[in-house]
Amino acid sequence: MANQINLNLPKDKLLAKQVIENQSEIAKIKTERGWLGNIWGNSDKIPNNIAALFIIILLFTGITYTYCVFGLPSEKVTLSIKDFWAIIAPLITLAIGYLFGDKPSKNSA
Repeated sequence: MANQINLNLPKDKLLAKQVIENQSEIAKIKTERGWLGNIWGNSDKIPNNIAALFIIILLFTGITYTYCVFGLPSEKVTLSIKDFWAIIAPLITLAIGYLFGDKPSKNSA
């Protein structure tokens, strides 16, 4: 079933046409952005979206690993929690640095 939008269109035909065009443009933008774009911005921000998703995946992986390994005896664990976080923490900080790092402004040319 296609997405249906109920619009209360004005009686003025020109204004009603503008409302329909505006709703069409909004639907197009939402389609282009995708679900990640709804969280972090439009397609101009794709590198930021990827970096943010990378951070979320690493944090989720680290927390899950910590939770799973926490109760096990040290003989059964091949990689300690501290060592695991020592591997992923620099990757997380690298991605955060990319997100919040100094980026050239569009006006400086």
